[in-house]
Amino acid sequence: MKNAIKITGVVVLFLSVCAWTTPVMAQSQVGMIKNISGKVIVQRGETAIEAKVGDHLALTDTVITGEQGTAGIIFSDGTTFAVGPKTEFKLDGYAFEPGLNQYDFKVYLKQGSAIYNSGRIGKLAPEAVNLSTPRASVGIRGTRFLITVE
Repeated sequence: MKNAIKITGVVVLFLSVCAWTTPVMAQSQVGMIKNISGKVIVQRGETAIEAKVGDHLALTDTVITGEQGTAGIIFSDGTTFAVGPKTEFKLDGYAFEPGLNQYDFKVYLKQGSAIYNSGRIGKLAPEAVNLSTPRASVGIRGTRFLITVE
């Protein structure tokens, strides 16, 4: 009987932890890698991960493509971001909470090239979209653009 109570307590504790961490994990996943060609790395904190199709991106991830690398990324609001070879960009901010009227899309493009195609954030709150580079900041008012940073 005592073992059954101990096991039940462990199961309840495990389920409580899972229920508490699942929303946090879901909120941290802001996009997904839809396609890759060549070498693509996702830098997450101190860890470098070789990217694969289907990998989720989290807030503050940095994506780095190699000499021949390209990647297509889709965010939870439907925004697409395609990056070319020798590109490095970091997700500095992302929020898509229409029920709370919270929108944010901030990307820092350190080098390389990218094609941005607006999703729902760009349509509902275009002022919330910002792409920064080492020399300039781009506010989005349209639905798509190409940018190159050398």
